[in-house]
Amino acid sequence: MTVGLVAVMWVASALVAAGALVAAWRRDLTASLAAIPLIFGGAAVAFAGAARFSAAGGPPIFGQAVVVLIAVTALALVALGVGIAGREASR
Repeated sequence: MTVGLVAVMWVASALVAAGALVAAWRRDLTASLAAIPLIFGGAAVAFAGAARFSAAGGPPIFGQAVVVLIAVTALALVALGVGIAGREASR
């Protein structure tokens, strides 16, 4: 099965849109924190897909490195948000 760049970008935009919808829909901070990995996951899929189908001649491993960086950043943001939400809930 072959997947083109357009299909990859559709999946990436769907993930970002679903994350934005969850972040906007939920009123409390802890529930909307679940949207952060979804949004970052969509960005990671877009980067990996763009690197895979890139015509620039660069190594496709660059896209995977950016995906790892985005995953670590998303994890750090979620940890920070949970810490802030826990601190606010204890007041």
